[in-house]
Amino acid sequence: MNINLIRLRTVLDGREPEVIKETTNFIEEINNILIDEDFIIKESAPDPIMTIVFVETGGSETKFLNIFDRLGKFVYLLSNGKNNSLPASLEIKTYCSQHGKDAFLITGTEEQCANEIKHFARVAHALIALKDNNLGVIGQPSDWLIASNIDAPTVYDYFKINIVNIGMDELMSEIEKKKMGNVPHLDKLKTKFKNKEVLDGACYIYGALKRLIEKYHLNGLTIRCFDLLGKYKNTSCLALAILNEEGITATCEGDVPSMLTMHMLTTLTGQPCFQANPSKFDLDNSTMLLAHCTIPLNMVSKYELLTHFESNLGIGVKGTMPLDDITICKLFLKDGKLLENSVVFSAKIIENPSLPGYCRTQIVIQLDQYDFYTLFKNNFGNHLIVTYANAEEDFSALLRAYEKLR
Repeated sequence: MNINLIRLRTVLDGREPEVIKETTNFIEEINNILIDEDFIIKESAPDPIMTIVFVETGGSETKFLNIFDRLGKFVYLLSNGKNNSLPASLEIKTYCSQHGKDAFLITGTEEQCANEIKHFARVAHALIALKDNNLGVIGQPSDWLIASNIDAPTVYDYFKINIVNIGMDELMSEIEKKKMGNVPHLDKLKTKFKNKEVLDGACYIYGALKRLIEKYHLNGLTIRCFDLLGKYKNTSCLALAILNEEGITATCEGDVPSMLTMHMLTTLTGQPCFQANPSKFDLDNSTMLLAHCTIPLNMVSKYELLTHFESNLGIGVKGTMPLDDITICKLFLKDGKLLENSVVFSAKIIENPSLPGYCRTQIVIQLDQYDFYTLFKNNFGNHLIVTYANAEEDFSALLRAYEKLR
């Protein structure tokens, strides 16, 4: 992915060739580090995801004024800390603030600059990749999610993402065709769940969802899944687990904020996410039990196929998740404020219990004590989203960008 570079310099003493060589080497070293995430900085780059202004020397401030109107809402200023580059960058940054643009200063060693650029580039790429995505809401949010909905116009206003409302009757019509399509690793699933009729039924739900995804050009979906229990004695848990494994955002219970959170995180990080119920808090140890039946199959070291917890029907996935660092997130929009109200915390999985009375996949996560109490006091609804990606800084920046772009 291309990052456009604009170079600004003013050299008074004939040192321009030396400065050009020095700054060119600086960019080359940064590009050597960026390549691991498929980013590259180029002058006059085609179809760039962002533009970086390299303030190579002092005295470049007036030259910056000539390009100011060509830059977007966000201005990224690069300084190598030499030739009075830094004070000039700080002057330019202040000017941007005075004139309605957010400027970000990138400086330090080549490695430090590359890491900052990766952060900004991931966010910039996500903003482009998410624009005009279609996310399906199949049925309405479940009746108990009284605080977990955002209407379609608000979603588009904030995120430029389209909500596509699809009736449960259309999904059921597709399920009744009894066409499962190409279910990934079906042979393995058959060894893990012996009731062929139930497994076939879960795969018919998967096939039905895949056809709706194709019909409506969906990038993701959420489903009012409990409505399937009465008619089909089956659940969408396995279908959602597989869809998330395939990179298609899929959440349950018609939870729109969870769907948006998961879709943004997956687009931002390229990694799958787990929608889970916060099921139990331990205030003394700053831990929390999270549980649900829809864990993506590529987030676990092993898994079993059991029944769905609440109904004892259909198929729920019980996965063992590696004990590792995670990020937990949930966007929450209140009073027009997004970042201030949303949940974004780093944590660690410390246990995979098998407790009675909870959904099938269960993890105990440990948070910093201050973060735990902050989370405990926050409002975030029925679910949290878990990813193994180190996404706290990137997701916060993405939400901040959405606020600024409105």
